[in-house]
Amino acid sequence: MAHASNHRPTINDVAEAAGVSKGTVSRVINGHNWVSPSSREAVLTAIERLGFVPNRSAQNLAFARSNCVACVLSEPISVLAENMVFTSRLEEVTKHLTARGKSAVLMFADQEEQRAHVVRHAQARHVDGAILMSADPDDPLIPLLTEADVPLVTTGRLFDEPRPGLPHVAVDDRMGAAQAVEHLLSVGRKRIGLIAGPLVSAGARARLDAARGLLDGPDRVAVAGAFTQADGYAACRDLLERFPEVDGLFVAADVLAIGAVRCLHEMGRAIPDDLAVVGFDNIPAVAALHPPLTTIAPGPGGAEALVETILARIDGRDMPSVDVPTRLVRRASA
Repeated sequence: MAHASNHRPTINDVAEAAGVSKGTVSRVINGHNWVSPSSREAVLTAIERLGFVPNRSAQNLAFARSNCVACVLSEPISVLAENMVFTSRLEEVTKHLTARGKSAVLMFADQEEQRAHVVRHAQARHVDGAILMSADPDDPLIPLLTEADVPLVTTGRLFDEPRPGLPHVAVDDRMGAAQAVEHLLSVGRKRIGLIAGPLVSAGARARLDAARGLLDGPDRVAVAGAFTQADGYAACRDLLERFPEVDGLFVAADVLAIGAVRCLHEMGRAIPDDLAVVGFDNIPAVAALHPPLTTIAPGPGGAEALVETILARIDGRDMPSVDVPTRLVRRASA
């Protein structure tokens, strides 16, 4: 039955009547398939009851493409100078976007005001979608952008189970952690310690769980508070003060490993004679450490998969998550 007043029903009226977000109504109207059956039925029922007719001019404006993709970093700008994982990833993503005729827009979102700016930028269609470069599961930007119907992909596994409409493209954390520990065992290390990244994300937990699964004996673990060199240093000192017998060390991120190596030097532990060290990420800086760091490198194709995934999401297609295989890069530290 059509709406009885002279008021032309809007998408907001449909959302309120259906008990869903405006973004969900938009996805139903435009034929996107990442909507639950119950929500789709509620929207279609509300559309029929209200007599809602989509404004095609507004739709055409909404679908105008900027050909820009936001690369959003939920960290302070200073992290780019310390953690080269982000700078390397940005360089590769930008290269693949450029090859597809698109541009990357770097945005920071570690504060509420910055997050609001990202959302406004996306709602104004200045970008077509967003790659979340450093989100965690509780990042408030995720529901804000989802509500705004912005296509998303994350560069790490945030949740133990996949979330509809939020694919990830991430290194295979379990494979890499297993490769690191297996290498330490293969070179004769018997008392292996683990320095884990912050366990807020499923990826960090997966690296720790995979490493633990290959080890017997005491649980020699220290968890870093954040992905910084200072936290790697502190975690290494804590671990060796509790377990001085450690003769092998898997550090679950290279930025932490840089701090850990400095700690070992200050404590008079020779690398690799006293203690072998393996990192994870293969950032350029670790090849220049003394000694150069053995580490786990992501295999090729991760940045290309990120770009393919976000462009497909912008086109309204569902995409599976991708776990990129890893490989051991052996240098002098282990």
